[in-house]
Amino acid sequence: MAQSCRPTHSLAGDGRSAPADRPQPAVGRPDANGLLRVGYVAGSHGLRGALRVRVDDSDATSLADLARLFVETAAGPREFEVRSVTALSSGHLRVVLDGIDDVSAAQSLRGAPVMAAVADLPPLGDRQFYYFQLVGAEVITIDGRRVGAIEEIFPTGANDVWVVREGEREVLIPAIADVVKAMDLSARRITIEPLPGLLD
Repeated sequence: MAQSCRPTHSLAGDGRSAPADRPQPAVGRPDANGLLRVGYVAGSHGLRGALRVRVDDSDATSLADLARLFVETAAGPREFEVRSVTALSSGHLRVVLDGIDDVSAAQSLRGAPVMAAVADLPPLGDRQFYYFQLVGAEVITIDGRRVGAIEEIFPTGANDVWVVREGEREVLIPAIADVVKAMDLSARRITIEPLPGLLD
């Protein structure tokens, strides 16, 4: 999320995305209800109903900033008030939700997706963005040539890399200020100035 789990990301490359082998990473798009998946219930934690939540973005820290979360159930997304969020091992959080008060109730949610409302996400600073805002965005060059659309995002350590595809063609775009010249998230369009050889 510029995520709470680390909710925001910037062109400086300080953001992180979920590894490709993590199920349904948080770079996905919000659903029709405006809910964005942030992880899933990996099991219970303790005897009083706390959940062990595996987050899709292991660097996220912002779930603790949210007053509510949603858990997918057979009847659809169920809203819960968040009582507390505590970091456990890497990629896991201890989440206490109002109304989940014992191990049985917690275990009944095992495997269920955990979601946050996009409207609840913390506001972002200048040149910051959430990963989900980029997925599907069109990438063009400064002279107007279409490169393709962003389909995936992954970290390299120094910066993020956007996987941009146009048909069978795939281009890896480094998310650095020397390349990314303009971002119009409302129009879902990003303008780049390719480095020599980037689009070859």
